[in-house]
Parts: sequence; structure tokens; C-alpha cells
Amino acid sequence: MLAIFRQHATSWLIKVALFAIVIVFIFWGGYSYQSRKASRLARVGDVFITYADYNRAYDQLLNVYRQRFGNKLNQDLLKQLDAKRQAMDLLIDRVLIAQAARKLGLETTAEELQREILSYPVFQRNGRFDQQLYVRVLRQNRMTPEIFEQQLAQDLMLRKVESFVKRQAVVSDAEVEAVLRHAHSQIRVAYVTLDPKAFEKKVRVDEAAAKDYFQKNKDTYKEPEKRQLAWVAFPIDDYTKDVSVSEEELKAYYEDHPEEFHREKQVRARHILFRLDENAPEDEVKKVESQARDVLAKARKGEDFARLAEQYSQGPSASQGGDLGYFKKDQMVPAFTDAAFALKPGEISDLVRTRFGYHIIKSEDVRPEETIPFEKARAQIELTLKREKARDIAYERARDFADAAFADGDVTKAAQRMKLSAQAPPQWFAATEPLPKVGRAPKAMKEFFALDQDQISNVIEYRNGYLVAQVKGIKAPEVPPFEQVRHRVLSDFKADQARREAEKSAKELLEAAATAGDLEKAAKEKGLSVAQSGWFSRSEPDKDLMLWGEAAEAVFRLTKDQPLTKEPVPWQGKFLVCRLLDRRDPSPEKMEKDRQAVRAQLLQTKQNQLWQAWLSKKRREADVEILQEI
Repeated sequence: MLAIFRQHATSWLIKVALFAIVIVFIFWGGYSYQSRKASRLARVGDVFITYADYNRAYDQLLNVYRQRFGNKLNQDLLKQLDAKRQAMDLLIDRVLIAQAARKLGLETTAEELQREILSYPVFQRNGRFDQQLYVRVLRQNRMTPEIFEQQLAQDLMLRKVESFVKRQAVVSDAEVEAVLRHAHSQIRVAYVTLDPKAFEKKVRVDEAAAKDYFQKNKDTYKEPEKRQLAWVAFPIDDYTKDVSVSEEELKAYYEDHPEEFHREKQVRARHILFRLDENAPEDEVKKVESQARDVLAKARKGEDFARLAEQYSQGPSASQGGDLGYFKKDQMVPAFTDAAFALKPGEISDLVRTRFGYHIIKSEDVRPEETIPFEKARAQIELTLKREKARDIAYERARDFADAAFADGDVTKAAQRMKLSAQAPPQWFAATEPLPKVGRAPKAMKEFFALDQDQISNVIEYRNGYLVAQVKGIKAPEVPPFEQVRHRVLSDFKADQARREAEKSAKELLEAAATAGDLEKAAKEKGLSVAQSGWFSRSEPDKDLMLWGEAAEAVFRLTKDQPLTKEPVPWQGKFLVCRLLDRRDPSPEKMEKDRQAVRAQLLQTKQNQLWQAWLSKKRREADVEILQEI
């Protein structure tokens, strides 16, 4: 199991995506496996997979990839992922799991199906299942209750199989111990940082070389796919005037949503953080505590607290003068909360110790606990209920328009016929750009960019209503001419050359340090400064170095016999040359504290591996015939 945590994969992004796809996609419904001979693509036992099944599966697979890769998804990546084959394999997996479920007697009962539907928050109003809302939500997704319940029953059956297989996974104490030692063993290093920015002055920008750099890195400057769209929007606010809300509805909403009108006590505070590991040795604790008390004395003498935070705090809020804004009790660790909520505005706490270190807290303001009375909340409740009713009207109008647009084959013509306002600007839109009078609508844009030329969308929801759009033009991704991106290319070229110079200097320093047997001496001769880290582990990086991933692994491979890194370590755009100073085992307290979490993580990993192995075995044993190539 330890190898899992040390594994390095050059195509990690793809591997992570593939694993997630298998887990998520298998439990998506909507496949009928019809048996019409002309449309058959594959046979799994006595079940046939059709073109219609495959097309739905491939579309769903594309949606998952779009969510994971965003604008990085293109035809080259789809080929690399082998998306077409994946869609077919995942359909086959789904059939195999369903067949296994029936053999194991793991079919879904009517009671299980009912409990699952009743538990869906999207079908609930005021915490209770609402039949009308259930039907409306399904209608919005172009589904009938019968189809939804059939698909859900099948999904529950497939989940039962997954749960049955995963229950066989076991984690040993030795495996937990190995992972704990790997995660929490600590080292200290001496290191030199070489920043490419320091070498930029030495770089000469040559126009011919920059053009050559542009030719070799054209994909970096490629503009994304763009589209011309025509659309009709149905904003919720356009229909609020058509609805009314009764006094009974207002009061019922207020009574059914008490959490919306109750505000817990909140405190606004600033703090100064002095970072300290929970298991730091006593001498380090005393040193940090002494530094913190010196600053506390300055704060109590009246020095500006915000400036002290900017100067001394080691927390992320230092640049904001330590300002944490307003927070509730459950938003901070208990010790910090207890101290902050005990202060009056303007008061400064004593030193407060948490797992992050020592804090000095100053209270800025206190908002008392309160319940907003009905009359004060009335206007907001009325607006909420009107918008909820108006949303239903907007959807109905959008659905009627979509039907008309499909019939006419043109969004603009249908809008003219129905006396609606259509937007058809001449500009080209990228998937991440906002639409005029609509704003940013990422979900809608993803849908629109999945359409073909002249294709009309279904009703798509956005933040303030619904849209129906048509693709009027598609401009493929393209690389602009050099002159158009010249300034950017020259800047990138200069940075690239500076990076090469920094790496070269780092290698020369390593060679000199290995020859001299002394990093400090070699660095001094080259006019470079050497820093020393505190004790750190893979799970708790040094506060200055903050190493993780492959950079951390390169440093943790250092030994007494091989104290210098073999190569410069790339990290956050810079290069590190490191020498091991010392190494120590993790404390028993730390091991015990994390043992349960590590066991749970290992169990989940093993369960997923077992599930994949089970699926692979089913595929090998299955009677599968591919009838037509995709």
C-alpha cells in the first residue's frame, strides 16, 4: 500500500480523471438496451447495447470531462483519453454489474426506492416531500416519474453490488504504521534558492530567437474555440409582476424557515499568529512564546495592532492587518473562539495557543445573537416567494418557446413570430465569456458549446432565469500571428531563458558543493546565501519552504550517505539545492492522533482497488461481442 503514496505518474491528470469517470459514470441511468438488430453495437450475454445507448453514454462522458478539464478539453485530449472506447466499456460494465446484482439477489425493493426518493432535498419543500415539486423537477429535466423511478431502482441495485464488493477490503496494522511513518517522519535541510527573476537582467531578447520560440510553442498562444450565438432569455424578474403572495404563505414561510431569520452571535477580530508545530520541542516553544509576548507588550502599549499584524503575523491575514472579518463560534478552533468571544470590542487577549501556534487577538466588534421579527423579514420573504413562483412561469414560457424554435428550426424567427426579444450579436464568444444582458452563465455556456452548427439547445437554467440558444457560427481554436502576440512572446521568451540560466547555475552549485563536500562553502564562493529549515514532514511542510508533491519526495530521499540532492529541485518556478542536516522519527503522539484517519484513507483506497479488480475480472469472464465498430 505504501507504494500508492510514493507513485509518480507523468499522466496523473488523466489517470485521476479516468478513475473518477468509472466510479461516477457507471451509476448514471437512462439506458434501455433495445434489441433492434440494425441499431445493435454490442452484445453482453443476452443484452444488446444500441447506438442510442452509446450516444447517450458518450454525451454523458463528455459532460464529465468538461467539468474536469474545462477549456483544456479538445479533440487531442479526447483521443488520448480514448473517450469512444471508454463510453462503450462503461456501458458494458453497467450491464455486467446489473447481471451480477441479480445473481447475488441484490435487486432494489419498493421500500428502498421510496426511501431514496423521499430523502432527496430537491424534492422537498420545508423539509417534507412534495409530490407537485417532484413532478415539476422531473418535468424540467424532461423525465416522467416512471422513467426516473426505473432508472433510480437500477442505480440503487448497482450501488448495492459496489457496497457488497468493497466490504471485503481489509487494512492491516502494518500498512497503517508504514503510511504514518512515511507521512510524519521529519527532516531538517540547508538550502539555496535560485530564482529565475534574478537572471532576467542577463537575458538578451533576440527577435529571431523569440520568433523561433513562438514557432516551437504555438499551442501556448492558441485562442480557444469561439461561437456566435442567438438566444432568448426568460429572466425570473420579468414575471414577478404576474404573481401574488398571500399573507398565509408569507407567515408559513417564516415559520417553516426559522434558521433563515436567526442570526448567531458574531465577532469581528484581528489576530497576530506566531506559527508553532503542536509537537515542537520545549526550547522552540519557549523561543516562539518569548517573541509573541514581546509583540503582545507592544500591542498593549497602544501600538497600531494592524501594523503589528502586517509586520509580525505569520498567518494568511497578515497583509490585511490580521483582519478575520466577522465569524461565528463554529468557524474557528475552540481555543481561539473561546478567547475571541470573551473579549469586548477594543480588548486584546493574552497569548492563545492552538494547533497553529500562538495568537494575539483583538476584538473589533460584536454582533449580538438575534431573531429577525416577521414584519422586518416580510419584504424579503415576499420577494423570495414571488421569485419562486415566477421561476415556474419563466420555465413554462421557455419550454413553449423551445418547442416553437425546434419547429421553426431557427431561434430568431421563432422569437419574431412569438413577439419575443432575441439577442444575436455579431461578436464571437469564448466559453468563459459573459453574454450581454445575461452575464456569466458557465453551465449554460458549457451546454451551448456542446451543440453543433445551427443546433438549438434545450431550456437551460442560468442564475436569473432560463435560456434557449442556437449556434450560428463555430470558429475553431487558432494560433494568432506573431505580431499580434509579440509582447507576450517576448516576455515569455525572456522568462524561459532566465529559467534556463537559473537551472544551469543550480547545477553548477551542486557540482561545486559535491566537490567541496560543503554546500555553505560552495554557495559563499558564488555569492549565494544558505538558509536552514525547521523540522518538517510530508504532512506538515516547513513554513518557509512549504514543499509538497514531487519536490518534497526529492528532498526526503536524502540520506547521510547522499546528503545533497542529485539534481536541482524545481519548486514554484524556482530551483532548490538542498543538503540534509538531520532526520528523526515521528512522535508516538502524532502517530496515534492520525492513526484512525490514515486507516480510513487506506480502507477507501483498497476498496476502490478491489472494486476495479472485480470489474476487470467480470470483463475477462464476460461473453461480450462487439457487433459494429464505433
